[in-house]
Amino acid sequence: MRTAVMHSYGGSEVLEIENTSMPALRQSDEVLVAVVASSINPVDIKFRTPDTIQQIPQFPFVSGWDMAGIVIQAQPESGWQVGDRVIAMTPPHAGFGAWAEVVAIPGKYLVAAPTTIDLGTAAALPLAGATAQQAVRALAVQPGEKVLVTGAIGAVGGLAVQMFTAVGCEVTGLVSTSHQMATAMKLGATFATSDIAELGQFDVIFDTAGVYELRLVGETTRCLTISDLEGPTAFAHHYVQLDPIGLAELVEQVDAGQLRLRVARRFPLAEIRQAHEFFEAGGLDGKVIISF
Repeated sequence: MRTAVMHSYGGSEVLEIENTSMPALRQSDEVLVAVVASSINPVDIKFRTPDTIQQIPQFPFVSGWDMAGIVIQAQPESGWQVGDRVIAMTPPHAGFGAWAEVVAIPGKYLVAAPTTIDLGTAAALPLAGATAQQAVRALAVQPGEKVLVTGAIGAVGGLAVQMFTAVGCEVTGLVSTSHQMATAMKLGATFATSDIAELGQFDVIFDTAGVYELRLVGETTRCLTISDLEGPTAFAHHYVQLDPIGLAELVEQVDAGQLRLRVARRFPLAEIRQAHEFFEAGGLDGKVIISF
């Protein structure tokens, strides 16, 4: 089977498409999933870049945190059957990187895929969706609160804008350029800007872009960041956790039309280097999907 493998740190050139052996089921709760699609997340770039907070435990290494696919083999205790359409967040550092044609993974990681969208689009949901969902819950927002989302049209930020809006918050989106403001508004923001000088103070700040502007922080402002950059103590750091139950709830929201996923571009696995270069160029309106 084809797998995107890294043997060293570096740029996109370290990604090699290799023929590797099919994985075997070793545990009583495992399944084999034929991967239909994955995606690229910032953490994937950090993994292949030396001297970041995300270090590769051992080479060769297979990355990929998002998986959408079809069960092709299942152990009796897995809870799944051949033919089931599934998605999962697949932590590569635990040995479940999704950039391979077939992945062996415990059944408890999987949830049923959305039924209203294709599997390629569904691959945009797991990591970004879980990150936004867990942050929104941690911030315990209430209807009517004023919320700032930085990086408001990014994968996590765009989902967070939708989630905060659904709670009844008054959401402001901070974006990089003025032409991105319309997208933030379409996602539910009541106001969007690329000029931080236009902003006042907020009840809640969810930072996805490493923007630590203390002028926006009042005495009672609750702040959360997913950036790895060091910042003021007012900004608590949040790191996503595996939560299949939460992911299943996100799937329900997608199928109910309450949560919209965005895809900027799709690349075949054979063009994964080009996909990384496209991703790193930035300015994207949606996820970069890897198709198998």
